[in-house]
Amino acid sequence: MIELARFPHAQPARMFAQALRGQGIASVLREEGEQAVLYLEDAARFQEARTLLDAFVQNPNDPRFRSAAWLASEPAAPRAGSSAMPPLFSGRWLASLGPVTRLVLIITVLVYVSPMLFGAGIYRALMFPDSLAGLASQPWRLFTPMLLHFGLLHIAFNLLWWTDLGRTIENFQSSGQLLWVTLVTAGISALAQFLASGPAFGGLSGVVYGLLGYLWLYGRVNPQAGYALRREIVLFMLAWLVICYVGLAGIVANEAHLAGLISGCVLGAATGYYRRQRYYR
Repeated sequence: MIELARFPHAQPARMFAQALRGQGIASVLREEGEQAVLYLEDAARFQEARTLLDAFVQNPNDPRFRSAAWLASEPAAPRAGSSAMPPLFSGRWLASLGPVTRLVLIITVLVYVSPMLFGAGIYRALMFPDSLAGLASQPWRLFTPMLLHFGLLHIAFNLLWWTDLGRTIENFQSSGQLLWVTLVTAGISALAQFLASGPAFGGLSGVVYGLLGYLWLYGRVNPQAGYALRREIVLFMLAWLVICYVGLAGIVANEAHLAGLISGCVLGAATGYYRRQRYYR
């Protein structure tokens, strides 16, 4: 064997090892002290592996590297004492956003400022219809209420959580995974809120709780994946859910929060169980 590279963390080393495997290049990963060291089994392929490594170092968020890790379902377990998920509200979050996370962020901000530029017409067009019959003729309005926000604190709180949770799913799994989890939880949470209070609601919070539930249960069911949510994050969000039900009923879209959380938990548990049974037994 021949040493190819040393990484300060195990997770990017595992991700790159899967990219090598996708090219048919066998490697061995060993933790040596504070570093993760990657060795090639075939020295004749060193230069080929080195070229791929240079591309990985230039852009580790390249879809070919993220998708390789997710499709192979390689555990992304961090070193003892570290966390595979970037810290909440860290200064690195802007640089680590994938395309879906970034696109929803940009569209949400543009929709928020649109009444100042074009009046309330865009908001009215994106709100949930007045009836289920109206939804049948305009089905996209099942999802567009997630883009609507009614105050600076409202949008700031939701987007901070969206970028942190969405980035985790997109970076460790895939953009497609984040997209379908977002659409499912957005649709279920919006429908639940409409049935409870009518069409006058909006915001990403139902989706945020959906992503929270997805990551929470995925990590519980498939802990070997290595990117479970930190316990304090789950406790904070569950406490906020209870506070909104007790003290902010009628002001906050509580049914959207609860429906998003439950649907996300179901998706996370099902996905985590499938991946564990297929790849981690």
